[in-house]
Amino acid sequence: MKLLTTIIAFIGLIITLAFTVFPIGYLTIFPAIITILCGIILYKINSNEEKSILLPKLLIGLAIIGAIISLSRGYLTSDIVAEDETFEQRQEKSNQDAIDDLEGLE
Repeated sequence: MKLLTTIIAFIGLIITLAFTVFPIGYLTIFPAIITILCGIILYKINSNEEKSILLPKLLIGLAIIGAIISLSRGYLTSDIVAEDETFEQRQEKSNQDAIDDLEGLE
């Protein structure tokens, strides 16, 4: 069980860090939660066996950092579409030219 939990935690951590780098949004939270849960399980197992608890702490810490970075990027990044005034001017000029051409045909 310890080996399986360690493997799942490492896979979750890799996915968490990869999703943190790419602009996927809040999808990073799910692998981070899985990694944190597996880290807590490993922490309990290692503390009962009186072994080193550095690896579970590291897994939990990196998963929390990845989740915080992803959440902060989601909150701080705004998706605002700016108006393109030159496009609107060109569109208006194109409409005026089309009206002038139609009037010239009459």
